[in-house]
Amino acid sequence: MAKYYYLISSLPMIKVGEPLPFSYEEFLAICKSEMSSSDYKELEKATFTSDDSAKSSLMKMWQQYLDKVGLILKDERAKNLKWNDAKILTEMSSDPVLKDRIHRAVTAMNPLEGEKEILNIYFDFLTSNSSLDPFSIENLMIYALKIQIIERMNAFSKEKGNNEFRRLFSRIQDQFE
Repeated sequence: MAKYYYLISSLPMIKVGEPLPFSYEEFLAICKSEMSSSDYKELEKATFTSDDSAKSSLMKMWQQYLDKVGLILKDERAKNLKWNDAKILTEMSSDPVLKDRIHRAVTAMNPLEGEKEILNIYFDFLTSNSSLDPFSIENLMIYALKIQIIERMNAFSKEKGNNEFRRLFSRIQDQFE
């Protein structure tokens, strides 16, 4: 497996709540010129969507984590809606801290804050699973996923949200008039 000493050491540190130094597309462009074509193709698979063709153990672990969070989210939302027939899918999960964080996200008074907490959960998972080999493709994949998370967080806009709410509410009012 190739080592990317210069590429990784030249990347600035990224943190939640701080502006990104470049977009995800710009990051990919930087990587494309520095990586082998096979490694670059693997890097492109570092997304939130499932890709069964990913060879990386990191991406398999990432997909399992997304599935686990998804199950706990479904369970917490069912409980929050007081669905009596809801199956408790996550009782076998041995991660009470994760369950508690997701519970707080689902029951947050502000849905935006709940969504941000879920994204923080993903970001924290990636940070805690940084590879022991800091110059590996896995660390580039983690970096790519972190950029996507921060871009999603930065896309939230109170003004856009209020405008969308007004638009949807207006459509509903029009239907009843």
